[in-house]
Amino acid sequence: MHELLRSFAECVHPDCTIDFATVGSLLVLRAARSGEFLFREGDIRDFVGIAQQGCLRSFFLNDGKEITLFFHLEQQTLGDYESMKRQQPACFSCQAIEDSTVLIIDKQALAAIEALPDGQKLLRLVVEELAFQLRDRLLSLYRDSPEERYTSFLELQPTPAKRISQQYIASYIGVEPESLSRLKRRLRERAST
Repeated sequence: MHELLRSFAECVHPDCTIDFATVGSLLVLRAARSGEFLFREGDIRDFVGIAQQGCLRSFFLNDGKEITLFFHLEQQTLGDYESMKRQQPACFSCQAIEDSTVLIIDKQALAAIEALPDGQKLLRLVVEELAFQLRDRLLSLYRDSPEERYTSFLELQPTPAKRISQQYIASYIGVEPESLSRLKRRLRERAST
C-alpha cells in the first residue's frame, strides 16, 4: 500500500525521498462499490484518501439538488480535510460512481507522514495543489460559460468523460442534463461544419 502513496508523492513532489514503508502498516485500502458513499455531508470525518482505481465524486446538496464539486480518478486525493482536522461536520459527500478502491489515510497515518523527513514539505505541496484546483474551479464557475466549462472538462479529462454519467457532468458544469445534451449537439454541429 505504501507504493501507492509513494507513486502519488512522486507526482506531487518529484524529488521526494520519503521512505513510506515506515507508515505502510497505518494505511488501509477500502473498496467502495458504485453508488456507495465513503462519507456523507454532515458526517465528521477521520480520514482523507487517494483514489487507487475507479472514479468517485464530491458533491453537496443545495435545495435538494446535487452540485458536483470534483471528480476523483486514479491518483487523486479526496476527503474533507477540514472535517478531519477540526472534527466538524463534512460540508459535502463523497460517492463512488464506479467500483473503486481508495487508500485511506487517517489522522494517525497523516501525523506519521508529517513526522518523516520531507513529510511536511510533501503535505504542503499537496495542500497547495488542492488550493490551486479549488481556485481554478471557483473562477471557472464565475467567469466561464457552461460551454467553456464543458470544453475545459473534456480537455482535462477526455477519457474519464466517457466513464461519468451525463447527469453528473451536467451537475459539475452547472446546467441541467437537458441543457448539456443541447450544448453537446451544438458543439457537434459546429465541429461538422
